[in-house]
Amino acid sequence: MPEYKGNLHEIAIVGTTVRQIAYRGEPVVTFAIVDRVHQRVDGTAGRTFRENRERFVEGEDFVEAPYDAFSSDVVRRTKGGNRKPIILLTRRGYLKLVKPMNDDRAWKVQGEMVDRYFMVEQARSGTLDFSDYRAAREHRLQFAQNLKMAALIGLKGAEAAIAANQATARATGFDTLEAMGQRHVIAPQKDALIVPSDIGKEVGLNAVEVNHLLQVHGFQEGKRTKKGKPYWVPTPKGEQHGGTMVVVQRAHDVTGSARQLKWPTSMITIVRELVAREVV
Repeated sequence: MPEYKGNLHEIAIVGTTVRQIAYRGEPVVTFAIVDRVHQRVDGTAGRTFRENRERFVEGEDFVEAPYDAFSSDVVRRTKGGNRKPIILLTRRGYLKLVKPMNDDRAWKVQGEMVDRYFMVEQARSGTLDFSDYRAAREHRLQFAQNLKMAALIGLKGAEAAIAANQATARATGFDTLEAMGQRHVIAPQKDALIVPSDIGKEVGLNAVEVNHLLQVHGFQEGKRTKKGKPYWVPTPKGEQHGGTMVVVQRAHDVTGSARQLKWPTSMITIVRELVAREVV
């Protein structure tokens, strides 16, 4: 009995509809599908593969499925009595195969194949099975690629890490920061960073009162985002006392982040002295 009889989805790739197929739970592609979406003459993808066979790693770039693993309506059969295994390309193998293609259509097709064809099953399940080393490797490669992209667009440090994590989480369903129990990334600090509410608990004030005190005494100033949301930034005086802007990933939201001002625990002593001075 064929392992897989029907298609997972019909997907339009740059105007060409193809049937996504999977083998052992992983989206794969045939040479015929590659020729079709890239509008190449039948047999082009297979010939390119054979000419560069030594560059492809079995188990990572392609797998060989038994001839009877798929029904004929899913994988096109060869004529005659040829019952050789069917070669199926993984996402990585597909990208290797089409690497020499540099025309405008090829770039569009490659993008949609990666974003839609090879991600459909992962997106539908909501997460990758990281007990599978291939899934873990996929996440690692995705994160590394996204981190490079973040650097290319000018992001650095914490902002780059947050952006790369968000993009990777959208693609794979796995949130690295959440798994680490972290909602923000900061530069190394000798002193722990805290927020005004933490300071307030130590000196008998609420967060609003602490923020007002820090503003009045020149440690921070208020700003607004393009959407009009208020936030605080340290003044030069505040920076001298350790005021640090961190990029915080919003809880339960892998698509959003916000900048937040935090202070070293030494600010508790400073605020306590300011409170005592005002009372006097």
